This record gives sequence, C-alpha cells and structure tokens, in this order.
Amino acid sequence: MGPRQTYLVVMAFCTLWLGCREAPGSTEPDHDISADDMRARVSFLASNQLMGRATPSRGLDIAADYIRSEFVKFGLEAPRGGYLQRYRLAMSDRGSGWSLAVRRGNRRQTLRYGEDFWGVPWAAGTVEGRARYVGLQPSAEAVEDDETVWIAHLDRGVMPREWLAAASASGAVGLVFVVDDDLGPYVSDWQDAEGSIYDLGDVEPTVPAVLVSAEALDASIEGLNIGATLTSADVIDTGARIELSADLSVQTLTAPNVVGVVPGSDPELEDEYVLISAHMDGLGVGRAIDGDSIYNGADDNASGTSALIEVAEAMAALEEGPRRSVIFLAVSGEEIGLLGSTWFVAHSPVPLERIVANINIDMVGRNWQDTIAVIGKQYSTLGSTIDSVAAAHPELNMTPVGDQWPAEGFFFRSDHYNFARKGIPAVFFFNGTHADYHRPSDEADRIEFGKAARISRLIFEVALTLANSDERPRWDAAARERIVEPGL
Repeated sequence: MGPRQTYLVVMAFCTLWLGCREAPGSTEPDHDISADDMRARVSFLASNQLMGRATPSRGLDIAADYIRSEFVKFGLEAPRGGYLQRYRLAMSDRGSGWSLAVRRGNRRQTLRYGEDFWGVPWAAGTVEGRARYVGLQPSAEAVEDDETVWIAHLDRGVMPREWLAAASASGAVGLVFVVDDDLGPYVSDWQDAEGSIYDLGDVEPTVPAVLVSAEALDASIEGLNIGATLTSADVIDTGARIELSADLSVQTLTAPNVVGVVPGSDPELEDEYVLISAHMDGLGVGRAIDGDSIYNGADDNASGTSALIEVAEAMAALEEGPRRSVIFLAVSGEEIGLLGSTWFVAHSPVPLERIVANINIDMVGRNWQDTIAVIGKQYSTLGSTIDSVAAAHPELNMTPVGDQWPAEGFFFRSDHYNFARKGIPAVFFFNGTHADYHRPSDEADRIEFGKAARISRLIFEVALTLANSDERPRWDAAARERIVEPGL
C-alpha cells in the first residue's frame, strides 16, 4: 500500500471514529467540549495507525492534516503561509565507526565511545592533527598553517555552531568539545550513543567533532590538566596529536506545524492575539517494552492536542467572536528539542509584539481529578486571571495550582518557553508525569476523558477572558528579568 492509499485509509478510519459533525455554518453546530469528543480525538491521534507521530514521519503528517481539516471545518482562517507550515530540519544518524585516540610521544590512548566521548552531529570524516586548546571564545582570526584539531571548552554562553564555524574558517580539521560534569544534563542527547539527532535548518557540514569528558581527556594527555585549563583564555599547544573518526550520515527533511486563526471582532483589538499551543508529535516507534514498540503518546500529547482542537471549535462557534484574535497552533518537534515552536517564533505570521499571551497545553489527561498544574503561573498576571476564571466556574470543579516540581525545570521544557523568552507572558497546563510517561503504555484507554474535557473548558474560558480583556497580561518584573532574552 502506497503513501496516498495509507493516508486515505487512516483518514476514513478517523472519520468513522470521530463520527459525523456539522460543517461550519450549520444552524446547529456541535461545539460542546465533552468527554466523548476528547475520547474520540485522543483515541485517533494515539492509535497504532499513527505510529507514535514521530518528527518527522507519515503518522505525524496524517495528524497534521487531520488538525488542518478540522480547522477548515470549524471556519478558522489561515494565516500568512497557510494552515500547514513546513519547516526544514537536519537529521543526523550516527553509525558505529566513531573513534578518538590521543598520541603523545610513544604513548597512544584510545578513548571509549559512549563512555569517554560522544559523537556530535555536524560532519563526517577521519582526520588527524596536532591538538591545540584554543581558549574560551571562538575566533577565526588566526589561520592554521598545518592540520590542527581544536580542543574547546563547551560553555553555556557559546553555541557549538559558533565554535564549528570558527574552526572551519581557521582551517582546523577537527574539533573536540570538552564538557565538565555540570554541563552533562544540557548535552544528554549527544551523550546518548544511539538514535538520530535533529536540528533546525539545512545540513551545514563544518568539521568532524566529538564531545569528551574532561576526566577522560586528562587521562589521555598527561600533564594537560584540562579541568584547570577550562577557565583559561590562553591558547595552549598540548604537544599531542588527535586522531578522530566521525561516522555520520546527514540529510535535510521537513516537518509540519498547523495554524488557524479565529479573527477578532473589535476593530481596535483585532490585530492583537492570544495564542493557544500544543505539540502534536510523539516519540514514534522505539525500543520494545513488554512486546510493544509504538510510543502512542496519548497523554503526551494527544491529550493536549485534542484540547487545542476542542477549544478551537468552541471559540469558532461563538455567536459573538472574541475581541482579540485567537491563534491555534499545533507544533511538531517538541520531543526532539522544541523545534517546531522555535521555527514558528522565528517565522511568525504575525508580529510577536502583538501576541499578548501564550497558553500551552501539554499533558492534561492523567493524575489528579480536580487539580491541574499551571507551570509559570506566578510569573505574570496570567496566574491571577486563571485563578479568577476558575473561581467563576465552580461547575468545572478544577483548581489551578502552581508548579509542583520546581526542581524539574518544566517551565523551560515545553513549547511555551520559546514564546516566553521573546517577552510573551506564557503558562502551560500540565498534569505531571506518571509511570507511562515516554513509554509504549501511554495509551488512550488510560486517559481520564472527563477531567481532560473540564480542563479544556477552563482553558477556553481563560482564553476568551484574555481575548476580551481591556488590558494585556503583565510580567512579574523579577520573572521577566530571569526568563526574557536580554535586550527585549
């Protein structure tokens, strides 16, 4: 069965599962946010037919086209660029032929892949050169007059691509990033010895590169004491030579975001926007657990995506539309680094300064029955608005609380963060993780659909309140200084 036939079969399956609905403009539109609607949507998005909705994948494309078709049916408008917006991403697959060795005099030390060093996804090849520590900041001013492998401290303030570009421009043939223990959590994807790595944009090969622990490099270059050197801005010739082999294949792919807009009804506010977001992607197919290899992602995040669709349907069905416009955004690439939302922020169809708030929905189908965590609640007046809306709707029996897991840093781990760092007040509705999180057992039959529907109705009421308010939400000053990018 070809791609087109598969698509038609699955979309027919979707239609049967979701049942018949009135088209936009019907005299009796079906716009209630109900447990049955949530069950139908989650069950489709998290079905085995969509194979876990990995970014990129055919299952993800089917989910995106389903969301687009629902937006069209509800009567949402397409923004500049259309409902379906595709972005480019580079996929790097690491092979088994990685190697790293350090030679000094008659001594040659071989480092262990996956224990002492890890592959970095930018260029393939086998190189050898003198090892030179090049300080704390990348510079392309000095031109290497022989084959040199740079050793650079990977600091949080300098992007790896800046080092790679400088090394390539200077004529270095390879680059060894040294990481200390504190930086480990920030490069966990690179430390994983298996799987693909994704990055936004086209493939831009520079020089072969690896990531190595300071301890392993110290052991291989006697007397270097790289741990102390990491704080030095000096350039140091180590007296050693490095042999590096990067076994890597790279290709450029595309992935979708889906966008629809409910236009504002107030001539003075219609050019301002409340943005509701959720990520539609999942982990796809992976290592089998108890005989199941499809990571269906029912709670993470078919639940949030279904809530997004339900709120969009209810907003579009209002007899009197919201004063501000409301953008509904389903992004992909969240599970591989917030890629879809990063791209959207850089290519927004509306000026970012006109987006007054972002409400992100990520996992709302499990755990507590009458409580939902709102991460970032304390960072802006969005928190007090959410509290007052919940109090005004006791029939929902849903209490919004703040971050229950501050040590986990959840505010910085979902798509709303890309909007927050651009100065847009943002929160995300989140029920916390559970035993099925990021496992094949995150299936639709474990979702509390009644609870998910009540949260969706709360989000609808919050979004409508924000869209109709005279005032824009405001940051807490201390939170803004911590979260928003300097200079914004």
